[in-house]
Amino acid sequence: MQTEFLEEGLRFLQTNRTFIGREFLTWLWFLSETQGHRISLPELGDFRFFVDDRIVLTSAGGSVHENILKGGTPAYATEAKVSLLSGKLVNEAKFVLQESERQWSWSMRAEDLGLRSVKLPAVSEPDAAAHMSARLKMMQTLVEVIDALFQQYMALRTTPAFEQELDRVSDWLASKEGA
Repeated sequence: MQTEFLEEGLRFLQTNRTFIGREFLTWLWFLSETQGHRISLPELGDFRFFVDDRIVLTSAGGSVHENILKGGTPAYATEAKVSLLSGKLVNEAKFVLQESERQWSWSMRAEDLGLRSVKLPAVSEPDAAAHMSARLKMMQTLVEVIDALFQQYMALRTTPAFEQELDRVSDWLASKEGA
């Protein structure tokens, strides 16, 4: 009996774990807009951070389950605002991170938070080994930034301060409603 309960619980987690990914991706959008598209991460530095040209918003129910917004600046589109206000959360998004002259772009999906379509900053090293080493360092920087943001979100998500963050998210949504 306990084995069946455990297996059922594991199946539930496997099929329903995307909620934290959807919350995290939506929070990244909120963070970007409410921080003036700037993030400061201890030990990593200051960056410009924003949602790029693709957002997929989904809901758990309703007649329209998914809205795919692409091209231009979908984060500011009326459709994005309406989707958020109707309770949809980000299921997939493309992001841009900038530091000085360097720029990264990538997509993430809520189901696994894996990086997709990663574009690293240009590297101009004379030999192949140095070039590869520089590209790996750029990838490492991107992963460290995303990990730091996820740790920040989870630290907030698991404390009573999360209620205040939800109030700030509600205010952000209300500001979108008025826009």
